Amino acid sequence: MSNPITSWDNDYARLARAASQLRTTSSNNSSFNSNQQRQGQASSIQTGINRLASQLHALESNLSLSPAEASRRRTLLEGLNGQLSTDGVAAGGGAGRGESSTAAALRQQDDMIDELAVGVGRLKNQTNLIHQEANSHVRLLDEMDANVDLANQGLEEETRRAMRLREEKSVWRLHLIIVGLSVLLFLLILMGLS
Repeated sequence: MSNPITSWDNDYARLARAASQLRTTSSNNSSFNSNQQRQGQASSIQTGINRLASQLHALESNLSLSPAEASRRRTLLEGLNGQLSTDGVAAGGGAGRGESSTAAALRQQDDMIDELAVGVGRLKNQTNLIHQEANSHVRLLDEMDANVDLANQGLEEETRRAMRLREEKSVWRLHLIIVGLSVLLFLLILMGLS
């Protein structure tokens, strides 16, 4: 299942495309049926915008989005809402053919910029995930380094302990040899006196 931020981005891109199509069809068609269809589409887009606004509020309350990111997304929604209301006002008046092609080109540029903004938002999310993963790898490597240092210290301590045991064992043998030789000397002296 996709995460809520990506889902929000996809829904926004869908609504932006639908609003763009609504704007381009509004300048070409002016019949009564077309206006009714446009009103239905506009209300559908408005419902989508309201749904996205509530999802954005939920993402903010979950702390899934930073305040700056939430503000940027709120601005995108307001812009889309403004385009929708401006489009409704412009649909009543007739625009000249030169204006409609220029307006269509500008709208197409706006849509492309909106889609780029959504793509950049996704890229930012992926970059944040990569950053978090890299930080976790660095933390794991630091922990491994600390564990290796502890293991190294333990090994050095065990080596010192083994050396002490070896030295103590050697001294003990020397003491045993000295005692043995002393007993032998004492026996030889006793045998020599008798």
